[in-house]
Amino acid sequence: MTDSAPAQLPPSDSKEIIKAEPVDLELPPVAPPVTKTPVQFNQQVNIYQQIPQTAWDRLTEEQVVELSKVIVQQIDTADKRQFDYAISQAKSEHDGKKLAIACGSAVAILGFSVTGYLALHGQVVPALSISLPLATILAVIVGKRFLD
Repeated sequence: MTDSAPAQLPPSDSKEIIKAEPVDLELPPVAPPVTKTPVQFNQQVNIYQQIPQTAWDRLTEEQVVELSKVIVQQIDTADKRQFDYAISQAKSEHDGKKLAIACGSAVAILGFSVTGYLALHGQVVPALSISLPLATILAVIVGKRFLD
């Protein structure tokens, strides 16, 4: 049976075939879910698709160009904001690591200084009890840092 030929009913059936007219069904707009996450963690939204096609059709060429410029500018601003936030996070993380290294170095230098002082004044056992754990802790921390 071809697509252009109408459907034939058996001769015993007396029902008439009525063709249905196409229906324009308008679906309600889909609202994005409400989240509590900050803006910089949400996916970028395609602004072009949020503007209805009928609105684009009513704009002149100059208005379309200007609107497109505004859309690109907003996307650039959002990207710059995300980039600046990532840079500030990296800087604060880097500053925290620098402070931790400085404090750890100060503790190590102080510990080995006390050990040297005690060893020079005949206190070998207390010097060993301070220097051995300190050297072990430093070796573990430095080794872990190089393995990461």
